[in-house]
Amino acid sequence: MAHHSTILSQILRLVPRHDFKRLESEHDGKRRSDAMSRWSQFVSMAIAQLCGRSSLRDIEATLTSQQHLGYHLGCAPAKRSTLSRANQNLDYRFYESLFSKLYALCQNRPGKHRFRFKGKLFSLDASLLDVSLKVFPQANYNNRKAAFKLHVGLDHDGLIPAFAAITRGKTGDQTQAKLIHSCW
Repeated sequence: MAHHSTILSQILRLVPRHDFKRLESEHDGKRRSDAMSRWSQFVSMAIAQLCGRSSLRDIEATLTSQQHLGYHLGCAPAKRSTLSRANQNLDYRFYESLFSKLYALCQNRPGKHRFRFKGKLFSLDASLLDVSLKVFPQANYNNRKAAFKLHVGLDHDGLIPAFAAITRGKTGDQTQAKLIHSCW
């Protein structure tokens, strides 16, 4: 029988596993052997993002329906309570470090566009992420709505995101642009 890689496994192959393991040991240290692994959490959340899943129950149903693929991806099946606990308790700075590592890898691959500029060209985009006002009272956007804002900067040299920041919904784009501009 011929073996064919899924598109998801091809995408996940872009993440260097040895760097992933090194970052995992740096940020998490020694964890219980029966705890959900970072890789299982990462694969679960990647599937949720790529499939447009909106709840833990929905993510669990998707993972359960494709259990045979999880084995080949190297991740354990995830229950919604386990995934919720992992998302709540594990340090988010792991993903910041992973983003930095992947960005450094992507910077080494030049883009294939014809336009050249004297200086570096970046685009800034901001999107509102609606959240529950009861769960996130600190993200008060107005009296009836809570939101965070995701600021993403696109580096036009490689057409890849150069930075991402999450702020409160009322934070202006210019405020974030000035902070980012000072870094370069």
